[in-house]
Amino acid sequence: MYRSKVYGYEMTLISEVYISTLSALMKPHGLERYFVAVMYLNEHSGSITQTELGQVLRRDKVFTMRLVDALSALGFVERKQDSNDRRCHLVELTTKGKALIPLIEEAVAQTNELMFKDFSAEEKECFERGMTHMMKLLDTQPKPSFKVTASEKDDD
Repeated sequence: MYRSKVYGYEMTLISEVYISTLSALMKPHGLERYFVAVMYLNEHSGSITQTELGQVLRRDKVFTMRLVDALSALGFVERKQDSNDRRCHLVELTTKGKALIPLIEEAVAQTNELMFKDFSAEEKECFERGMTHMMKLLDTQPKPSFKVTASEKDDD
């Protein structure tokens, strides 16, 4: 038994279950990932560049390009030339993408309900405050010099 808590390990396990649940709920609607990006684009559609989207999501250019490529191939977003800067592309949610928003919100609500099943209102509030505080702390920390990637779990 270890004495020190390795919270990152526990957060990773929780995150895997959370994202897997959300993905399973959204799979019938054609979207198994990039939920946060779609929700953010719903609020900033047509006014945010691909680079800015990557900054908001705290992802590098390659990840962001793949994300936009995937969402574009599914018909959920379109890239449009920025009239102010021809080198930039604005990312816009399509009608098909906008139709996902209530479905994502419902899937998130269902996932949250499952994950917080036996939590009291006070425990939920404490968790949210802690997560908000940790996210703010990320802004004050230097970026890591390494990258951790996740891959689909192999059931073998």
